[in-house]
Amino acid sequence: MEEQLVPAQEFCSHYQVEMNFIYSLRDYGLIDVVSSEGNDYLTVDKLNELEKIIRLHYDLEVNVEGIDVILHLLKQLDDAEQRLNELKNQLKIYSL
Repeated sequence: MEEQLVPAQEFCSHYQVEMNFIYSLRDYGLIDVVSSEGNDYLTVDKLNELEKIIRLHYDLEVNVEGIDVILHLLKQLDDAEQRLNELKNQLKIYSL
């Protein structure tokens, strides 16, 4: 299955962000930018996360380093919630 791509320039125009911001996120390792035939593209499956990053940066004025920390903490929180749900399900089995 081939990845669906969105032109990065089109994304930036729609969200009114500069390409330099996208490049700084790429350089920091927060997003992937696919380059093909001199054009840059973003993968569709990562657009929700990129939208979250844009809100953190522009609405809350969080810098790229802070965004990295926040995303890491959110991932840890999601992992902990998933583990908690697994443990709850196991506990239900033993309590029957």
